Amino acid sequence: MFFKTILSTSYLLFLCTNVFAQSAKILAGPMLGYCEHTEIMIWVMTGNTQKLTVNYMAENNIKDKKSIEIILFDNPKDPQRYREEKISKIILTDLTPGTKYIYSVLLDAKEQKFDYPLSFNTKEIWEWRAPAPDFKFLAGSCNYVNDSAFDRPGQPYGHGTEIFNTMANTEAQLMIWLGDNTYLREADYSSESGIQYRYAHTRKDKNLQRFFATQPNYAIWDDHDYGSDDASRSFGLKEATKKTFIEYWCNKTYGENSKGIYSKITYSDCDFFLTDDRTFRDDSKGNELVNPQKTQLGATQLQWLQNELINSKATFKFVCMGGQFLNENTDKESYNLFKTERHNIVQFITDNHISGVIFISGDRHHSELIKKERPASKKAPGGYTLYDITSSPLTSGVDNILKTSEKVNSMRIDGTLAVKQNFCVFNVSGMPNERKLLIRCIDQANNTLWEHTLFQKDLTDTTPLNEPVKKKKNTNKK
Repeated sequence: MFFKTILSTSYLLFLCTNVFAQSAKILAGPMLGYCEHTEIMIWVMTGNTQKLTVNYMAENNIKDKKSIEIILFDNPKDPQRYREEKISKIILTDLTPGTKYIYSVLLDAKEQKFDYPLSFNTKEIWEWRAPAPDFKFLAGSCNYVNDSAFDRPGQPYGHGTEIFNTMANTEAQLMIWLGDNTYLREADYSSESGIQYRYAHTRKDKNLQRFFATQPNYAIWDDHDYGSDDASRSFGLKEATKKTFIEYWCNKTYGENSKGIYSKITYSDCDFFLTDDRTFRDDSKGNELVNPQKTQLGATQLQWLQNELINSKATFKFVCMGGQFLNENTDKESYNLFKTERHNIVQFITDNHISGVIFISGDRHHSELIKKERPASKKAPGGYTLYDITSSPLTSGVDNILKTSEKVNSMRIDGTLAVKQNFCVFNVSGMPNERKLLIRCIDQANNTLWEHTLFQKDLTDTTPLNEPVKKKKNTNKK
């Protein structure tokens, strides 16, 4: 048996009226993190616990049973045990690809009970053996959990978290959190302890727990889980929020050379590029005419994205961003305030004939499907239309788009504007070279607000490869 264990180094003060009377408990989780062919990360927050144990085995194979035991506090009489929350990130390894596993969590040797199953499925090896598996994934952004002691006066901005029960009942193989997954308030982003408190408060919401256990969760951030509203690279506590973000999420990697949180994941024949739109970002209000080098991703991350896109063999290449990318008819914080960099990214996709690129974004407190027609040229006669699916909000308030000029947007596909709490379901299916993507926008009551299908053939750059230039014969006579 092989295993690795990652324990967080920061602790959060657990307030209670009678700390020594408290029994061991799970405060949040377990949450499924990244999942590969032979390993998975599981996240859990515990309180008043000396020992954490995870038992797991392949379904219907008791002989395969394995166990991981973690000692959280060496001394059972240590008072720290009774007054601190502990975050544990456990990596189960030596798993069998394409297999369903069941697991249990024990605190101080006592198995914890849940009213839902604890299980996960490892990725199967399909390459060179079978067609790419069909699969579904969810996406959403803007999760505001009310906290009256810190919220602004007036009507609560959070509209309840019951939508996560609907999402837990929606079959999917993974969830992409598109930013603003936690809302830092003014009293939070002024200190590291405030940031940690907000992440812990949000994570312990009761309706999130079952959803976290249903499929692997991957996350990017936007301004509200990074720092202050519209925060840029100058935010003073960005290292503190990065540290906390990594403690509370379970992506496989974070940035390069300890900078940023961007990464890539692969599922079936699709790649997901999880971008970081805050760590390297120039202020959105900066004058782009004065500073044409104004950037959102930064030079290093931009180079990473270009390299990954040009080397990707995926049918669909999902570029996940905290804010909208394609929308040219908005004055809100988005890539429309970084026009030069947006143009350069689109031009790179065009010049290198990269097929299957689709943008997924959050932030806007409404959902919609934006498209960008790219005119054919001599260099790229076989280009295709680009799409940006915005999925927002999960639980926060909606925006006032219906009272603005954006109510009508020539780039929006008719019927795809949803101004209420929602999430999106993406269904990838079909035979090789005939894959399709069905996008459905769903509300809390499980009603379909809109749906649209994109086809692989319509997202394929058909520009013929350049033929070698033939040398002209030298007709000059001596």
